[in-house]
Amino acid sequence: MPVIDLHNHMIAPEVVAFLEREGKHFETRIIERDGGRFFLIQETATRPINDKMLRPEVRLQDMAAEGVGVQAVSCVPFIMYPDVAPEHGLAIAQVNNDALAAVGARDPAHFRPLASAPLQAPELAAKELERVAKLGLRGVEIPPKVGEQGLDEPQFEPFWAAAEALDLLVCIHPFEAAPRGALTRYNFGNLVGNLYDTGLAAALLIYGGVLERHPRLRVVLFHAGGAFPSLIGRLDNGYRLGAGRGLKISRPPSSFVNQYWFDTIAYNPPMLGYLAATYGSDKLVLGSDYPLGGGPPHPVDEVRRVGFAPAVEAAVLGGNAARLLQIEAA
Repeated sequence: MPVIDLHNHMIAPEVVAFLEREGKHFETRIIERDGGRFFLIQETATRPINDKMLRPEVRLQDMAAEGVGVQAVSCVPFIMYPDVAPEHGLAIAQVNNDALAAVGARDPAHFRPLASAPLQAPELAAKELERVAKLGLRGVEIPPKVGEQGLDEPQFEPFWAAAEALDLLVCIHPFEAAPRGALTRYNFGNLVGNLYDTGLAAALLIYGGVLERHPRLRVVLFHAGGAFPSLIGRLDNGYRLGAGRGLKISRPPSSFVNQYWFDTIAYNPPMLGYLAATYGSDKLVLGSDYPLGGGPPHPVDEVRRVGFAPAVEAAVLGGNAARLLQIEAA
């Protein structure tokens, strides 16, 4: 089984061209700075436009150097645009999905794309899931919230029903272009806020009954689960004490953890050992955040430093992701 990187990003040239034409609908501009090109989102956040981001063939050398055989490529999270008008959200999702599907079709040995969907319009998102499943995509990346709406709210039910019925892996990735308050300092929107958003989303999916209503849903929590691993004990205690008002589940929150997986982007090998020991080594999948600069420089080596048994290490590096993405061994 090849090493499979389940968390990395790609912006197809078609998406760049679309935003060059339609960026006004997305509060996104393309700028030049220090000899490079960047997306500027909400006049605040920047993301690079370069060959490693745009061209899949350029990645192959880096993948080989790191020992990665397959990338499950997903859009850079700002491309999900959960706050734009539904018609614009659907338009960019379809441009992105068609472009990534073409990447996978050209080189399925190395690239297995994940879709995006206009979650602000759950009925449209469900229809887009049906469309991309026919294109052969086996998963979708979504944000942890839409504005101030949590993922447990009733309007999202068509999306969850479609994801379960189509057996699509759901990967939760946070992004906040313009964080507020203390999160505006020290890059804490990324370093702290993203982890909080993921943990809250995971807790809501449990307490709101989404996972109980959809027992075949499979959800990957990027960034090693964010804050969620630290919350599960308190969630269980709240359930035991009956403290969860409007509780919609019939059993303890920790009993739903079997529907979650965690990537390895923790920057902390002992934390990976803890996740494996606590939730099962079959719940860990490799992530790199490639080619964004903040990811682990050597993600495969970081997993190997944990000291897993050979069979466990092989599962974390590829076997677990292969089952989630329905990739058969060569």
